Amino acid sequence: MTVRVAVAVGYLGRDYSGSQVQPNVPTVQGELETALIQLNWGGHDTHPFTLSSRTDGGVDARMNIGSFDLPGQIWDDVGERGVITALNDQIPTNIRVWAAQSVDIDFRTRDALSRTYLYRLQALEGWPAVSIPTLTSWCSIFVGEHDFRNFCRPQEGRSTVKRVISCEPWLDDNGAILGFSIKAEGFVWNQVRRIASAMLGLSKGKFSVEDVREALSSPGNAVDFGRVGPEWLTLWSIEHLGSPYLLDKATTRFDLPIVAATPSTGRAYPLWADKARAEQDQLHQAAWLIHLNGD
Repeated sequence: MTVRVAVAVGYLGRDYSGSQVQPNVPTVQGELETALIQLNWGGHDTHPFTLSSRTDGGVDARMNIGSFDLPGQIWDDVGERGVITALNDQIPTNIRVWAAQSVDIDFRTRDALSRTYLYRLQALEGWPAVSIPTLTSWCSIFVGEHDFRNFCRPQEGRSTVKRVISCEPWLDDNGAILGFSIKAEGFVWNQVRRIASAMLGLSKGKFSVEDVREALSSPGNAVDFGRVGPEWLTLWSIEHLGSPYLLDKATTRFDLPIVAATPSTGRAYPLWADKARAEQDQLHQAAWLIHLNGD
């Protein structure tokens, strides 16, 4: 008997050319597939491990969902803790599996109900002081079903019409703006980074609210709002009907206590950004450990 196992996996994206396997470059999926092969858990599939969300190089994940098939006897023998330990012993420490469960054999990782991303606007060089009501109003523009053709890199055969469930400011414990969170049933390529770039342009007066609304309502009129970098983007969580245990583990309380100080600009900015990046790496790793231990 074969058991399908779904796992929650987090990673730091800067050392990988994205999550999806690609030839001759390091990827998150590639590392996990190598681990399965080393454990002799890979079977005869060319790609025995699948991921729910495809993230670009440089994008972090607190929670992505992956799945693979395992002989039932192995799952019965080792269970969740054994699967987690075995995989984590084989993969780099900037990737961590922190939960696992058996799911229906027809479980499809891509069929998620929703995905939530965070983008840290505060870390962008030149991001000015913006009020919470102002950012809230900008976020609200993107809520609902829209054709995001002007806010993505379109791919042949994939619809650019998506429904955003929520978009709201992401604040630190002191109520200062860190960025925004956005939850949708699905995303198109670069959508969050292009929305973040539009918000940066709004904050600097480069674009108007009317420009952004027009780009959504008239997607046939091409507009380029730019695209910010991937290093401040995090795949925060995934809701999947077939793996409720993983989402339950993800709701273990964890605050991301980033200090929302105004970053240095000009020649001082790279040093500030390096420190902020290191802080963010440590916080993600702490989150995985908390979820793993259930504390």
